[in-house]
Amino acid sequence: MARPFDPRKVLKQISNPLLRAFFRRRGELDDVPWDDLTEHKIEPIFEAWQALDESKKLEVQVILRDVFELADHRGRAVLAEEVLGRCPDRTAEFEAQMSSADNAMWVYLHVPEAFDEAAMFARADALAAGRYWNRRNSLPKKAIDVNPALCDRLAQGLTSFYGPTQMRGRHCHVVHYRRLGGGDYFFAYLDDYPDKHLIFDGDSDQPVVRSDRYAFENVFVYNEGDGSMEMFALGGKKVWEPLQTAFCEAVLNEQVAPSDPLRPAYRLDHLLTPDYPLSTDPADGVEQARITLLRIAPPGGGGYIEIKADLKGHRNDIYRKLERWLKTSVVADGTRVLKATFHLRFQSNGSGRQPAMTFSVSAPDSSDLKSKPDEQREVGERCLKLWEVVVDDEQ
Repeated sequence: MARPFDPRKVLKQISNPLLRAFFRRRGELDDVPWDDLTEHKIEPIFEAWQALDESKKLEVQVILRDVFELADHRGRAVLAEEVLGRCPDRTAEFEAQMSSADNAMWVYLHVPEAFDEAAMFARADALAAGRYWNRRNSLPKKAIDVNPALCDRLAQGLTSFYGPTQMRGRHCHVVHYRRLGGGDYFFAYLDDYPDKHLIFDGDSDQPVVRSDRYAFENVFVYNEGDGSMEMFALGGKKVWEPLQTAFCEAVLNEQVAPSDPLRPAYRLDHLLTPDYPLSTDPADGVEQARITLLRIAPPGGGGYIEIKADLKGHRNDIYRKLERWLKTSVVADGTRVLKATFHLRFQSNGSGRQPAMTFSVSAPDSSDLKSKPDEQREVGERCLKLWEVVVDDEQ
C-alpha cells in the first residue's frame, strides 16, 4: 500500500537549515523568521509556502513528494549508492544527516543529478516489491549500446502490442538510465485510455470537467552480468510474455520463446517433522527462530486447517498445537503445508525493545519477504535456505 503524502509531516522531517537553504535557493520565504524557529517548528514555513503563487507552490510540492518517496530504507540505499558513485569525497556529509528526509534534501541541494536518478531507481525498487514485478533469466549476457534508435525500437515494439490488443499505448516514450554498479533501466511511458476528471483550473474556485489522456508506465531492467531481465507491467502472463519478446528483440536483438517468469520456489511439507530445527547463521544475530503459523491441507480433504502457536509458549509450541488438532501423527502421509509464518527474535543491543521480524511463505512460490527492509530480507532469505525451504534449481 502506498504511504500517504502529508506535506506538514515531510517538512517536520527535514531540518530547518536544509529547508532554509532549499527555499533560499529558490528565492522564496525570505520573510520567514528562520533564526527564531525551533527545530522542526514548521507552521510559519508551511503557511508561507501556501501563500506562494500557485505555480511555485506546486513546484515545491513536486520536489517534496520526491523527497518523501526517497525518505525510506529503499530510497536512502539508492541515494547512498548514487553519492558513492558520483562524489565519494562527500560521503561523510551524506552520513552526517540526521534523518532519511535530510539525506534526500541534502542530495537534492548538493548532488541534484544523483537526486533525479535516485528518485527513478527508488520507484523501480518499490515496484519490484509488488505483485506485478516479473523476472526472467537465462538470457544472453551481452553488453548493450543504448542510443536513441534502440529506445525508439523498444517504443515501437510496445506500441505494436498495446495498440491492437488494448486500444491504448499507441504513443510511447522510452527513457534509459544506467544504474551505477547495476543494470540498464528502461522507463516506458505510454498513453492511457482517455478519461474525464473534475479539476480546479488555474485560479478558479469552481471545479470543471476535463478530458485527458494520462500515461501508464512499464519498467524494464536488463542485467548484463547474469543475463536476466526484470519487468513491471500490469496484466499478468498474457501481457508479460509478449513484452518480454518485444524487449529482447529491440534491446538484445534476440528472438526468445515464451517463458514463465523466474520466481523462487518453496517447499514446506518437511516442516511437519516434529520439532524441526530452525538453525540460523550466528552472524545474523538471531536469538530464536520459531514457526508461529502453519496452514495445512489434510489428506483427502478439500480445505485446510490453520494452526497458530502461542508466542509466549515454547518455541516448538506449533508442534504441540498440531498434535492436539490432528489427533494423529503430525507426518501423516499426504498432509501438505500450504503456508508457514516464521518469527525471528534478534539479540538485544541493550536499549529499547528487542528487535524481531515476522514473515510468511506460501507454497509454491509466494513470500512477503520482498516487502521487508533489505537487511531483514537478506536474513530471511538466508534462513529459508538453511531450513531447506528454498528449492534448489538443480533438484
